[in-house]
Amino acid sequence: MNQQGNLVVFKTDKGFTLSFKERIYFIGNSEPFYQIAKKSLARNDYVPFYVEIAKREGIGSEFRDNLISELKNYSDQFVDDLLNDE
Repeated sequence: MNQQGNLVVFKTDKGFTLSFKERIYFIGNSEPFYQIAKKSLARNDYVPFYVEIAKREGIGSEFRDNLISELKNYSDQFVDDLLNDE
């Protein structure tokens, strides 16, 4: 079992089970996302799991747009911080 915030990930011989708040999602080992899940879990990278959950909830494009916006804000702040440290 791996946990990150509200997300809990269980790996079994049949695939992955994701528990996010009150919802549960199953990713079978024959699904395309299974290989991504294996690699992500090995790297302790939980972002792909959140993206997959958003996709399954039908808010994938909204989630993607918000994530891109947050990453842009973060990268802008990171550049500002680097410039101010000089």
